[in-house]
Amino acid sequence: MITTPERTEEPLTFEKVWAMFQETDLKFQETRESQKETDRQIQETDRQIQETDRQIQETERILQDTYRIVQETAQSQKESQKETDRILQETARIVKENSQHLGGMTKSDGDLAEELFYTSLESKMTFAGQHYDFIDRNFKRKLGALEGEYDIVLHNAASVGIVEVKSKAKTEHLEKLVTKKLPDFRTLFPEYRDYPIYLGIGSMSFDGQVLQRAKELGIGILRQKGDTIEADTGAVRAYR
Repeated sequence: MITTPERTEEPLTFEKVWAMFQETDLKFQETRESQKETDRQIQETDRQIQETDRQIQETERILQDTYRIVQETAQSQKESQKETDRILQETARIVKENSQHLGGMTKSDGDLAEELFYTSLESKMTFAGQHYDFIDRNFKRKLGALEGEYDIVLHNAASVGIVEVKSKAKTEHLEKLVTKKLPDFRTLFPEYRDYPIYLGIGSMSFDGQVLQRAKELGIGILRQKGDTIEADTGAVRAYR
């Protein structure tokens, strides 16, 4: 039978106990150092959080300042636009008042002349040897970008008479009537496209070359003579 030698505990000595204390103290020191590092990291994290908060506050302040500046700029632009609009409206009013004399015809003179010639034609319903069933004043229509207005238009089932009224007739009025207003009329009023059209100009006064040019173009002349309207339509021709 084999017997195991009995283990014997080594007795504690001062040196062993002191070594154990030193080892425990070293571990405590390491723990304290680790805690210090943890505390340092926590403090650094707090500092970074505070810096982030400061940056956020600064960003919010900048945004508020920017918003305030934008609002002030928009208000300033709005007030400036109002003033610009007021100036434009005032300018338009002045231009409108001054432009009533455009082409030698004031608005009141034009209305008076138009009323005079319209009343004379309406009472007879004839022009250039043609009898008409209908007469219209300020005959106008818009077709897309094209727009036209005609002072006096007489029409029946077979022909049309167009009379433009000016307080002072000029040769350019005659040329425009033939080259611009007549073709525009056929486009704007296709129901009269194939009708013969007779042209006339009524005026309170005429420039020197107007009467001769009107004869050459075959345009009738209507003018005031005392209390009546005299019509010279001997040279009028039908435009087809």
